[in-house]
Amino acid sequence: MKKYDPLRIEWDCRRGMLELDKVIMPFYKQYFDGLSEHKKEVFIRLLASTDLQLFSWFFNNGEINDPELREMVLEIQQKLSLTH
Repeated sequence: MKKYDPLRIEWDCRRGMLELDKVIMPFYKQYFDGLSEHKKEVFIRLLASTDLQLFSWFFNNGEINDPELREMVLEIQQKLSLTH
């Protein structure tokens, strides 16, 4: 079992766009602890994406080539009721 640095993850959840701050941080606070170890790793990988990529994926249905990241974006959208 990996040990995650919650302060580092919380810092990475803070984005430069208000819209993203209303998505990523609430998901982290509400759901991260309940994710499987693998999904936690995928979420942390997602945080390495740029704000523009994340905005495109969450709000403009931008194409995500990585299937694991695509699945994580969909899960976040569903849990936070962002799907149209």
